[in-house]
Amino acid sequence: MATWRLPKPQKAALVSCGIPLIADLVDAVSFNAEPTTYRLARVGDESSDLGWEYAAVPESGKVLQAVSSDGSTKFVNSTINHWLRSLHLVGSHLAASTALSHWDEDDQAEEEALAELADLLDQIRKLDPPAFADGNHQTHFWPATLDRWLY
Repeated sequence: MATWRLPKPQKAALVSCGIPLIADLVDAVSFNAEPTTYRLARVGDESSDLGWEYAAVPESGKVLQAVSSDGSTKFVNSTINHWLRSLHLVGSHLAASTALSHWDEDDQAEEEALAELADLLDQIRKLDPPAFADGNHQTHFWPATLDRWLY
């Protein structure tokens, strides 16, 4: 990672903060320089078509999601620092939420869980507006992920 062309604060955040492991979002940290990106982490088995990887773009540190099954990418966050803050925010919220762990008990519980997820997405939008953009599920990771979290 020492030779990666990234802003120093972003490299420092990866080393000092670390990447949180969050079920269904990040299950392995995997630093590797690829031809056009720097691989940061993944979810799913490396040999499976069902997972994806997170990668940073050299120079800017913009974080993308690379989908294994078709090679497409989605915008995740503007920088590695925004990505780490978003992951910590989501991980803390998921761990503390009772509504999300009991969303399927009845209609009211589902409504509460959906409201929490909408609030969480709004917090990410305020933290890093480009991460939400127009909310397009085809091009932006956080709206696609949190809008469908329960299902």
